[in-house]
Amino acid sequence: MSSDPPNPSRPEAGFVTFGVLRVDAPETAVALTETLTGEVEGWVRHTPGFISSRVHLSADRLTVVNRGEWTSEAAYRTSFQENPAGGVLHALGSRPGVLAATVFSGTPAPGVRGPEAEAAERPGVVVVATRHLDGHPAARRVLDLLAGSGEWKRDFPGFISATPYIDRDGTTFVNYPMWVSELAYQAWMADPRISEGQEELARLEVAPPEYVLCTVAAQVDAAPRTPTTEEATR
Repeated sequence: MSSDPPNPSRPEAGFVTFGVLRVDAPETAVALTETLTGEVEGWVRHTPGFISSRVHLSADRLTVVNRGEWTSEAAYRTSFQENPAGGVLHALGSRPGVLAATVFSGTPAPGVRGPEAEAAERPGVVVVATRHLDGHPAARRVLDLLAGSGEWKRDFPGFISATPYIDRDGTTFVNYPMWVSELAYQAWMADPRISEGQEELARLEVAPPEYVLCTVAAQVDAAPRTPTTEEATR
């Protein structure tokens, strides 16, 4: 079962990161979103293997989440982690006003597409839901539960998609659902099937889950790649 509709102009993401910054005040969060967006637009989008960055601001304006998509872990490490231009981004967690900084990294897994899947590039509301598990068997069970819920979620009005991501050892599971609006999200949360599913998931968790309700503050895609001389002359 797939999640977001394929985009023929964009390569598949083989490695994804979620950087979460919890801050002391809304003004700090706004400044961080501007810094993040400016750095990605200025140099990250031009690096090999970069696909996209989506910067989110939480509903309470006290958390900033950046989702970075890369073609591979190797591309992420070479183009971002080891890049000397990354000083500003690498130091965001130590800026004044930042209370906590965490980074998840992992790979996407099959998710669920909803009736509004074509709106994936312009969601009204997203949630970053982080679950803590005890390894890959539990992660596979969570994936099974997500796939089973697709029987009703794929037709839910206003639902775009839900894409799960799993870290290397299967102990952290991030789900990324999207809706077209706040009203669609509220209707979703009011559905009794949501609470039933949460009870099943809770039995697999080793620590309480973390939810961040967000809007998208910025979307930055990779810069168009210049064809090599060989490609241009084919």
